[in-house]
Amino acid sequence: MQLTPKLARHPPARDVPRPRAQQRWIHSTCSRKKLARALADPTITAIETDIVAGKPAAAAPAAAANGSASNGHHDEPVLAHPPATSSDLPFDEFLERCISDGTRHLKLDFKELSIVEPVLRRVATAWPRLAANGQMVWLNADVLPGPNTRSYAVAIPPEQFVPLCRRLCPHATLSLGWRTAAIGPEEAYTQRDADAMAKLCADHALPGSAVVFAAAVRFAECALPPLIGLLQGVPGSQMLLWTGTGEPPIRLASKVRVLAAFAAAGLSDAVGFDVQLADSSLRAAQAVLIDCTFFWSRWLRFFPGFVCCLHRPRADYASIGERQPLVGGAPAAAGSDGSLGSPALRAAPGCCSSV
Repeated sequence: MQLTPKLARHPPARDVPRPRAQQRWIHSTCSRKKLARALADPTITAIETDIVAGKPAAAAPAAAANGSASNGHHDEPVLAHPPATSSDLPFDEFLERCISDGTRHLKLDFKELSIVEPVLRRVATAWPRLAANGQMVWLNADVLPGPNTRSYAVAIPPEQFVPLCRRLCPHATLSLGWRTAAIGPEEAYTQRDADAMAKLCADHALPGSAVVFAAAVRFAECALPPLIGLLQGVPGSQMLLWTGTGEPPIRLASKVRVLAAFAAAGLSDAVGFDVQLADSSLRAAQAVLIDCTFFWSRWLRFFPGFVCCLHRPRADYASIGERQPLVGGAPAAAGSDGSLGSPALRAAPGCCSSV
């Protein structure tokens, strides 16, 4: 069975059933060109974008000429990945084009607290049309500190993000993650991380059916029991495992191993993947070297030259980044994806991919 972006049509209503965990993603859709590509691809089922407070690209030069580009007063949600604060794709245009298409679910990745409420109000206004299309919206933010960031505050605190989402968009799904960083001695999610997320859900009375947890696949692979326990402790919840922008792809074997661990706990239908898979022997070798640093050395990641001797172009985070990279590396070639090779595997539970 092949994945198809066509969504079931629902009568106008406020509630939309949460989709299954397995989707085919295109992420960091932060330009008109990339959005057009996503909407033209019949295999894409879900579109992710990053939202910051900024100015449309056309307005940025004028603001600079007037000396107002650096005053910190941005008043419009635009689609860009930090550190970029301008884009040719304002959020309003993105939302309207996606609703007009009507066949893809949407994931909104908030990067700043100041734009959360304005965006949620726009989504709430558009909800009857989204619901009529059967389009679900995930509301994503890194709301807890995670590996290598535990001594830092998060940009979007859960005590502000969660109540806003529940009040303004009560039928949207919350996508809650941990802030991570590439450099440091912490190689895995811990039981404390999982307990903090479970407590967050309990404190805000979040049902599992309204929550998807987002976790970095390489950190997750190093210690799966806490994340498996989190899904078991929040019944009905889902988990999306991701690779970051510029991060080398993972091996198919890694994905199969992770999925097998969740399947052994009876959770194969609750886990999805937004990852890049190695599509050549060279990239597979690169993935092996990166993986070795996670298993055998806590500090080798400080020296990317030791990890991979390949030339790696600097990633354009403003245009392709969904998240900051977990480890250094070149982005996957345009058009590559994380889908598994055969149609049978591609349709198997847990086989979610990204492009």
